[in-house]
Amino acid sequence: MTTSSIIRYLLADNISLNDYICGKVPSFTDVKRRLLLLMRSEDKNVPDHYYRLNQRYFLKDIDSLPSLLTKGLYKLAEEHLEMIDDHIYVKQAMQNSWQELITYIPPLILQMAFLHVKKPLCVNADISEIREYCLKTILPNVKYTALPYPYIPEIVHIVKQQQGFHDLHIHLNGSTEADIVWQDLIMYPQKILDFYYNSITNSSLAQEQIEQDLAPMSTDKLEQLLLVARRIRQYLYMVLFEDLIIDEGRDKEESQHQGQQGKEQSRQQLPNTKDLSDVIFSFINGNDELNDGIENPFATITIEGGTKYGTPLNVEGLMYILVLSYLVDNQKESVAAAFHLYLLILGLFNRLLVQQKRDYGFEEFQKYTMNGIRDNCERIDYKTRFLQLCGNNGCNIAFVEGRFSPKQSKEENELLISNIIQGWENCWKDLSRLYESGCKHTPELKLIAHFIKKKDNNPRLIRHEQLRKDVWERANVLARMKDDNSPASRHIIGVDAAASEFDAPPEVFAPAFRYLKRRGFNHFTYHAGEDFFHILGGLRSIYEAVDFLDFSYGDRIGHATAAGVSPKQWIENVGEYIYMHKGEYLDDLVFAYNLITKYSNDKLKHAINNLVVKIHELYYSIYGHSYPIELISEVWKLRRLCPFHVFAGNMEGAKDIPQYNHEEWCEVFNRLNLDSDDDKCNCGGHINEENERITMLRQYHCPKFRKKYDKIIEVKTTEIFSELDLKELQLMLLKYLNEKEIVIETLPTSNVRIGHHHTYDTYHLWNWIKWENEGNPIPPIVVGTDDPGIFATNIYNEYSNIYCKLVYVHHVSRNQAMNVIEKLEKNAQIYKFI
Repeated sequence: MTTSSIIRYLLADNISLNDYICGKVPSFTDVKRRLLLLMRSEDKNVPDHYYRLNQRYFLKDIDSLPSLLTKGLYKLAEEHLEMIDDHIYVKQAMQNSWQELITYIPPLILQMAFLHVKKPLCVNADISEIREYCLKTILPNVKYTALPYPYIPEIVHIVKQQQGFHDLHIHLNGSTEADIVWQDLIMYPQKILDFYYNSITNSSLAQEQIEQDLAPMSTDKLEQLLLVARRIRQYLYMVLFEDLIIDEGRDKEESQHQGQQGKEQSRQQLPNTKDLSDVIFSFINGNDELNDGIENPFATITIEGGTKYGTPLNVEGLMYILVLSYLVDNQKESVAAAFHLYLLILGLFNRLLVQQKRDYGFEEFQKYTMNGIRDNCERIDYKTRFLQLCGNNGCNIAFVEGRFSPKQSKEENELLISNIIQGWENCWKDLSRLYESGCKHTPELKLIAHFIKKKDNNPRLIRHEQLRKDVWERANVLARMKDDNSPASRHIIGVDAAASEFDAPPEVFAPAFRYLKRRGFNHFTYHAGEDFFHILGGLRSIYEAVDFLDFSYGDRIGHATAAGVSPKQWIENVGEYIYMHKGEYLDDLVFAYNLITKYSNDKLKHAINNLVVKIHELYYSIYGHSYPIELISEVWKLRRLCPFHVFAGNMEGAKDIPQYNHEEWCEVFNRLNLDSDDDKCNCGGHINEENERITMLRQYHCPKFRKKYDKIIEVKTTEIFSELDLKELQLMLLKYLNEKEIVIETLPTSNVRIGHHHTYDTYHLWNWIKWENEGNPIPPIVVGTDDPGIFATNIYNEYSNIYCKLVYVHHVSRNQAMNVIEKLEKNAQIYKFI
């Protein structure tokens, strides 16, 4: 069982949040009980008496809500953080644990809970002293990002030496961290919720997320909660500064006269603090005393001489410090309840912004990309994102490959790319102007256009017909931009396809990728093997991406989790039996046959007979025909061809389709006309419609056979291949990638959350390192962050996660760990797209 602190669930208490909304103030006893239940809900196989001891241990000396907020949050933070030269760092040994903790509680409040004890603000500080504390103590730790990192001298040396890391896999949408989005949420609640309601209307996954994370509340409460958070800010400011009037610009005598009037007015405006329920009522329902101003009232403290110092993160952090300090000296129930409610609202939205530890798999991840909560924040403002990624010192990034989704017109693409580049340039203007970056050169930003995989919701004579047409249209736009030497196109140095592998396979994108390659695009990558039903399916997806899309030296595969995750771990997660679509299981087995025969693997010869029998059985049950296993394998690989061209019959017919491309037609003609006497160089003849390959491809696409293909069956995970056999298939695929010099992009936190891992302890990068040390050929590996906002990370922390896992989980020497880090970063420098 876990021995993590029960306090980590403090912001996950929906029952207490619902109590507040209904006008009931939860007692400390209520909160304690609910924390225990939340902890128990994560693993119900552990008897309650273990959890009760955890509760007693971590709540020792905590006997009230104020002490839970002050002592409790500090204990949790102090377990993970340390102070070095006035900067907050994550303890090396706790880095992987910290990465999990900040899925429960955003990092800003944890940093401030730590800071208010380690570097306390003077109790009787005046405004100028508070402002100085804000600028000199808070700001350096949270100016652009609230994510601290561990102090690792070897990694610090690398960053200084090469002016940052290379992040070769980052999606620009989904990159803004939760504490920054929170500021946008409170400022523009209606705008955000318009995006949100539109998302849940159009996405069943977004609707699922609401029901799993918001229960027992309804979505119509969300805007109300953000307005409540605004009122609480105002209330806390009024309480903390009821005896202080900031009235700069007037002479001291006038200020003193007005100040006395202000004190009386401030006291009169405060809600009746004698009745706690009345205070909560005023938050929930609003009143004339508490306004709904969009600006954080604590921002006034950072204004001096008309100039505003600091950032929204800085101001929010100051509010946390002041409230925590106040609660230490004043155990005021109304302030504690108000701050508790504020943090519960923050926690709820954090659960909609950051993929939770319990949310495994790609479909859970998609809920975060589809819920619309980040959309307003990320529509246009790229500068804030880039400042965040560069870190508070501006030196974390040396090279970034940012992914964006290409639009359907040249004009839309140019506008989008212009906004991105402008944001990047403004980021570095800010850093250069303020002399904050110690970097001797400006990092590089390159763009990767990634197509989006989508479900085939309208089955026609060709699988994914609409998506194929859409991808071809967008690819044509990119090609025309390159032909025209568009300024925007000069920033695009690669092509990718992203989103759920369950929605569309590589074959859908293959013609467009090959077309773009012929039109002058030189670099390609593809998300594959990230999530899967059977591990064979993940391996097949990787193989199809490389083979169908004609990948070559230096091209890359994103994730490739299926090629690294322990088969034993996977089977323990999914169980002995799983459900699959019959046709997908057939294709997985055909792929396995192809790979085994390709490498004549003696270790898997024992499985060939059973494998072939099962393939024939499944093929006949779907298509009603029997064909030689070699032909079945060949036709599977022919799915790479564009079906619009395949079914055109001849060149004249192919020219009538909008997707016609002469080189594609020639490949179709040459691959399918193997038995014809027609001149293959001419490519002008007819394709023999009686060709069995054509018949088999038609059956694959035909809706009649697709119903049988999509039939759900129960499959034993080790029916054909044992755990050791599956590992051997992984090694064979890795050998294939290595032979073709295909690079793997590994994304630590993303892979742990989406892949078949519960913690960093089983993160599969270690398997690749171990297998290579055992003499197996492993392809080059580079590191990226994927969606750093959704995974609450950045490139510095991803390298730190790897380093700390190696040192503290696998107990390798620091020199060995640094060898791994240096090798990964060197690979990134070699295989970046330029």
